[in-house]
Amino acid sequence: MIDTDISIIGAGPAGMMAAISAAECGKSVAIFEANTTAGRKLLVTGRGRCNLTHIGKPDEIIKAFTPFDRFVRHCIYEFTPDELMEFFRQHGLDSAPEEDGCVFPTTNSASDVNRILLEELQKKDVKIYYGKKVQTITNENGLFIIPTDKFTVSAKALIITTGGVSWPQTGSTGDGYKFASAFGHKIVEPIAALVPLIAEEKFCAELAGLGVQKVSVSAKINGKKISSTGAMIFTHHGIGGPAVFDLSRNLAGIAGNNYKISIDFVPDINADVLEKNFTEDFAANPKRNVELVVSQFFPRALANIICLHSEVAQAQVGQINKKLRKKLVDTLKNFPLTIVSSQEIERATVTRGGVDTAEIDSKTMQSKILKGLFFAGEVLNIDGPCGGYNLQFAFSSGRLAGKNAASI
Repeated sequence: MIDTDISIIGAGPAGMMAAISAAECGKSVAIFEANTTAGRKLLVTGRGRCNLTHIGKPDEIIKAFTPFDRFVRHCIYEFTPDELMEFFRQHGLDSAPEEDGCVFPTTNSASDVNRILLEELQKKDVKIYYGKKVQTITNENGLFIIPTDKFTVSAKALIITTGGVSWPQTGSTGDGYKFASAFGHKIVEPIAALVPLIAEEKFCAELAGLGVQKVSVSAKINGKKISSTGAMIFTHHGIGGPAVFDLSRNLAGIAGNNYKISIDFVPDINADVLEKNFTEDFAANPKRNVELVVSQFFPRALANIICLHSEVAQAQVGQINKKLRKKLVDTLKNFPLTIVSSQEIERATVTRGGVDTAEIDSKTMQSKILKGLFFAGEVLNIDGPCGGYNLQFAFSSGRLAGKNAASI
């Protein structure tokens, strides 16, 4: 039997930060990781650049987590975005915000983020058992017992940081739900959040890989308009990218199949100004092809689709009457798509669902059902929008869980 103060299941960002936090309090810590390396999902976030967090005051960050804002409040205040950036800065890794508020390490390398976390674990003598997929955990006489094929570890406290069920190739296979359920916790059924959407329209496949830097996408569900703004990309099955992911998050669990969405390709220009610009441009260049005019703003393939929908394909601008000009403007501002469904949960960036937070103390991350049992990160029924919010929660909740587990 190997005795330790705290055992952690999962060496992702939440688990590693929890271990660092607990070790700073002088506790012995052991992490069990099913993969042969740590931070598998962390390494692919932000396309390998690692969107660490988002610039903003704590209240602004917290509000972005709605409807989970009340639960995340304490941990975000305990470890703010500024403090997270300072943590990495003190360990030799600077970070900087981009125009949209997303914060990346200045090296643009997720491996640097992972390396610093691993170096801290090594400095603090945290033991990581790689390739150890935990099958069962029991609680006996106030100790958490974790058997493996070669040895058994006992701990006074247990932190579960196994993630959700999105991107299972990184090791997030829902094991934490099984452990939590065995200890009496309710599991909210996992569904996809931050996920690409599948469209009925076949032209999306023709545009696959084509991106638009800023759009506004919206849907009207049960009489309520839901919208989000950001970058978008066409896929072989429909649309994806940050704006679409955030829309999918806001529609998670409330939208059915075959609903209409609208894309505003020029969200920073209102319809009247856009029509005025076209009127002046058309008057100055009456023999130009409409598609060439539109392709000043978008890739030619997308300009072609927009013109086809506006019934002005192949036309010269001098042939466009006021009615057709208004239709072109309306197409640019309200381009329709029919969404058949979201892609499967395995393709989602984040899982909605998991351990019911009603049974977790948000000020400690400790279970209300079993003393000494803690949770952090995506295993909980918490999700935020794109832009570094979910990693911030992983780090903040992990730090809080580690600190409080150390007091057991």
